[in-house]
Amino acid sequence: MKGSLGRKNLTSKQAARLLGVSEASVKRWADGGLLPALKTAGGHRRFRAEDLAAFRQGARTRDAAARPRPEAPPAPLDEGLTDELFGLIVGGNEEEAASLLVGLHLQGHTVARLADAALCPALRRVGDLWHAGRLSVAQEHLATRTAHTALDGLRAAARVRTESAEKVAVCCAVEDDYHELPVYLAALTLEAQGWEVVNLGANTPFYAVSEAVGRFVPRLVCVASTVFRQTDRAAREYGEFGAAVRRAGASVVLGGAGFFGEGMRQRFPADLYAATFSELEEHAAALAGGAGAG
Repeated sequence: MKGSLGRKNLTSKQAARLLGVSEASVKRWADGGLLPALKTAGGHRRFRAEDLAAFRQGARTRDAAARPRPEAPPAPLDEGLTDELFGLIVGGNEEEAASLLVGLHLQGHTVARLADAALCPALRRVGDLWHAGRLSVAQEHLATRTAHTALDGLRAAARVRTESAEKVAVCCAVEDDYHELPVYLAALTLEAQGWEVVNLGANTPFYAVSEAVGRFVPRLVCVASTVFRQTDRAAREYGEFGAAVRRAGASVVLGGAGFFGEGMRQRFPADLYAATFSELEEHAAALAGGAGAG
């Protein structure tokens, strides 16, 4: 995988494989100005993964005959993907990390699968090495920021816009939890399914989530918790939050180590305690199907 999808620019053959079309079609679209392309000194076409993703998004609204469609299920993810992604984010290689994720998404891998199989393991390794004193604070911050920027590129490729009032979600992390990436990944997982997401971000008390639920009337509410520091207060506010959720008719998904343990789950009841983003993806798909929304 390294040296192919990890490159900044892709060949016509690689672009055709990712879009699921012939190389001749890619060259024709590039020559016709439909698909942005760069030219090497030798006159060869080169393509950015982000441009391919944008083209595929736009193709959904164009004539069906020109719409790129994958011809087969995506190939299994490479066992070395976590290592490659770890190296890119620790090194601050934003464009290469974004290109890698976007390229894999173009192959047919969902945001949830990429998060579970590659990005989360890479980020856990960053955290473990930082705790062990083998990465500095600066290196940990750089890796986190690089991962976030790479996800911005993936979001541009994967997001499916919708106007369905039945597919609105609210996402956040609990008060005193300042981890942004789990919330962002949950939001991206849902946006890739066509949900309109209100992302409240990190450090959000439950009374504020209740306010957002009353305002936006979501079908789904996702709350992440890496750590709890004011459990008793959060549990009290959760009662009011539960009432707001019932009025909205929303489903509640709680995720993260902060909600592990039978005692925590008794104090914070939910429809799903998600251990992976794929579980969130499946739950959201079932909700959308039950609501009659695509």
